[in-house]
Amino acid sequence: MNTPVRLGIVFVGALVIQLTVFVDVRIFGVAPELLALVAVVAAFFVGPERGPVIAFVAGLLWDVYLPTPLGVSAVIFAVVAYVVATLNEGLFHDTRAQLVGVVAVGSAASVIGYALLGAIVGEGGLISADLIVIALVVGAFNAVLAPIAAPIMAWALAAEVDRR
Repeated sequence: MNTPVRLGIVFVGALVIQLTVFVDVRIFGVAPELLALVAVVAAFFVGPERGPVIAFVAGLLWDVYLPTPLGVSAVIFAVVAYVVATLNEGLFHDTRAQLVGVVAVGSAASVIGYALLGAIVGEGGLISADLIVIALVVGAFNAVLAPIAAPIMAWALAAEVDRR
């Protein structure tokens, strides 16, 4: 099975879990953002050249289900993926703690970036007093899920990770 097929399986699986399980599982009324999680983990593994492309596709898939204009999540996921991958290249070793921290910060940045870009394109109500709390909860939730997502993404990106 090639990388695009594996990524497709992971993306669709994450989307189905997001739309079914995490509709009801929430902390402080906030659910994790699984597509942001897989986008950040992909960037962590494959770097700044391929990571943003993979993150863009994940964001585009998520955009189909969101009320904002198509492409808002895709653009934000790609930008966050590029920043994550670029910063990660300068670090010494890819450790589990590093992955968890990167996922927490990247996921929180995705939430804030989504709200800001959504507001720029005219979507009202995305920026609120609760935005920082939502971003922190999403970041923490995704950080907890990162050790589960990492081996799944490593499987999906096996050829890409080996090439690096």
